[in-house]
Amino acid sequence: MRLVCARAYASIANLGHGFDVFAMAVNVACDEVTLIRGGRGLSLRVEGEGARGVPTRPRRNTVGVALARLLSDHPSRTGLRARILKGRGSGGLGSSAASAAAAVVAANRLLGLGLSRAALVPYAAHGETASAGAAHADNVAAAIFGGFVIAEKADPTRVTRLAPPAGLRFALAIPRLELTTRRARQALPRCIPLADHAQGCARAGAIVAAIARGDVRALGRAVEGSFAERARAHLVPGFAAACESARRAGAAGASLSGAGPAVMAVVDASHADARAVATAMCEAFRRAGVTAEARVGRPAPGARVIEAR
Repeated sequence: MRLVCARAYASIANLGHGFDVFAMAVNVACDEVTLIRGGRGLSLRVEGEGARGVPTRPRRNTVGVALARLLSDHPSRTGLRARILKGRGSGGLGSSAASAAAAVVAANRLLGLGLSRAALVPYAAHGETASAGAAHADNVAAAIFGGFVIAEKADPTRVTRLAPPAGLRFALAIPRLELTTRRARQALPRCIPLADHAQGCARAGAIVAAIARGDVRALGRAVEGSFAERARAHLVPGFAAACESARRAGAAGASLSGAGPAVMAVVDASHADARAVATAMCEAFRRAGVTAEARVGRPAPGARVIEAR
């Protein structure tokens, strides 16, 4: 086999109270990574709508870092050329994780490694060190497995997946703000009060229960008010107004998408129009002096090979 191309979708991490452990794959954007045997070492080429500003040096790109770790454990006799086709990535939608996930899935097929999806998660998570400064498994686990996942921090190979409710939709407002994952993490408190921890545990349990029961309305109520959201809200002007506008438009609840600046609202398709909710959030941002883009998505499947020859 000489060439393999894999596709992986964007994702929403945290889902409110599941900080660094919950994530949901969503079909609002996807990345494709094509790996070709040949040459020496590893080379990258980045193309597509979301390519602007994406590093092409392997040591600074999530694909390059993920593949380097994978190849250190499973050496290849030939070099690899990687072509990364970036979708409309945005802060808070796991764009870098989608690239890393697609890369390791493609490499697994091209090199005939036979690794399970769970075994691929740590390699893709290591790729996140290039963008976030640390290995995070939540977004990459969602991109690899699809649907809703719980990724354990101590052992990234331990991933629990649940099928999302059929009527679940995500309304997204993506403000034109520069907010890096590193800066968003710096805004977090080093310690939180015991009462906040207890509340977070209760809400995290409620999120899992809502997904397991297929209760979109309960999911929306459970995602709001996390300690991470409160710590980061000031980084996104108009955030509170956008969330309030989402609820008024029929959303079950709203929160930051991942580390932001994107804001996501949970919508039950049988009760509200997700497009109207996204538009309402963008209007709230406009009143706050911030331009935002509206998108609507639903849960997405896991990464898969779309070409192999």
